[in-house]
Amino acid sequence: MIKVVESCNSREIAESGRFDVKYFYLGEILDKILKNFDVSPLINYTKFIKKGIFDLNSRFYRTSGIPFIRISNLKSFSIDESSMVYIPLKNHQKEIKTKLVPGDLALSKVGKYLGKIGQIPLRYDEVNISQNIVGVSFDCSDEVRKYIFLYLTTPIAINQIIRVSKAHNQNKLTLPDIRNLRIPMLSNEKVRIYANYVDDITNLENDTFVDLEKLKNELSNELGLDTVSSRKSLTYTSSLSFFRKDSFFTPEYSNPLYNDIISYLNENFETVSLGEICSIIKGDEVGSANYNVYTEKGEDHIPFIRTTDIVNNEIDNYPDFYIDPDIYNELNQDIKEGDIIFSNDGKIGQVAMVTDFDKVIVQSHFRRIRLNDDLNEKYSTLTQEYLFLMLSLEKIGIFQSKKFTVIQSTIPTISNNLSQFIIPILPVNRIVELTEKVKEIFKMKSDRKKILDKSKTELELEFESTME
Repeated sequence: MIKVVESCNSREIAESGRFDVKYFYLGEILDKILKNFDVSPLINYTKFIKKGIFDLNSRFYRTSGIPFIRISNLKSFSIDESSMVYIPLKNHQKEIKTKLVPGDLALSKVGKYLGKIGQIPLRYDEVNISQNIVGVSFDCSDEVRKYIFLYLTTPIAINQIIRVSKAHNQNKLTLPDIRNLRIPMLSNEKVRIYANYVDDITNLENDTFVDLEKLKNELSNELGLDTVSSRKSLTYTSSLSFFRKDSFFTPEYSNPLYNDIISYLNENFETVSLGEICSIIKGDEVGSANYNVYTEKGEDHIPFIRTTDIVNNEIDNYPDFYIDPDIYNELNQDIKEGDIIFSNDGKIGQVAMVTDFDKVIVQSHFRRIRLNDDLNEKYSTLTQEYLFLMLSLEKIGIFQSKKFTVIQSTIPTISNNLSQFIIPILPVNRIVELTEKVKEIFKMKSDRKKILDKSKTELELEFESTME
């Protein structure tokens, strides 16, 4: 679509230093909407708006300590913890001015993640942020804070961010750009309604994360995975027959760190390979020419899920790109509630389970895992929820992923070896118990998604209904 700006004010050109269509075209649209509201800059509601820690060397990264949020952790509305790193308390205290606490916001200011925004979760006492993130700490009522957060996830707010961003080597925002984002305020009653939505979403996000992590730890202890004495050696030997068995000749394939766990499972439990009990189907590529970003998608466009769109074991319903429904119908991927989505290439080992709310297309780097209908009676008690939970354990899903990883050109992949992953089988009553717990967690995940979608849709209509 050709975007036409029929006129622009010479004073605005001089003051903004801008002479590009994007700036003035989006400005016209935003002015038509925002003129109908009481508008104030974001800075009026905040204690501070600051950039994160500058140039913190990765040698300070730890597996425990103070959570350190980097730009890749920012997802729609939440923080992805699969790649979370931590920094020592000493480094955190040195950079205490960029400390954020639950309810504060982290917003990306550069590159392809520009405008991504996440709320600091309830489960953290405090966090710190990297240099490509801007932290926003509030000085206003809780209700207004929650309303502003929801507003900043809407297309009108994202278009404000896109409008003021500047492209050099990559798109970026300056602190004045963010401080001056225009916040349209609604009536006290409506602000309260949207704040209640955010309350529900925030609590459900935290509860499902905590409950699932607790269940994973409980199961890992039950299986005794932490008792396995894996040899963390830089050198190890293997026999020729071991390589011949699967015609697999990589160092990681022989790594005792992974093989000791597999041997332990086979020796102490009945096990079964995924290939014996599941259909494993590859996703599809649609071509970047068919990508539509959030602010330009149609109402019926379908989320296109890439490996970066798995967030804390669930599908992100607000990914980077959306696809025309005609392509969705043509591909007919048959993604159903309860299906397991497993990343096979790139960021290998990411696993999620589909909820009743998820209507998506998954890219070719994923595999859809579904139990066969005609299971042998021996395996008939297995469920999707049970398989998901087992694959979400680091020492089952991730360890086997690393064992089978090879590099094709420059992309890591496990090729067709997902079918060789083994799953331990627990007694029937325990499978039933674990299944019910996972179902309950994913019911809450689905509820959160529905409330988020409902609240965003309603808030967007508040603004769209005022356009002439």
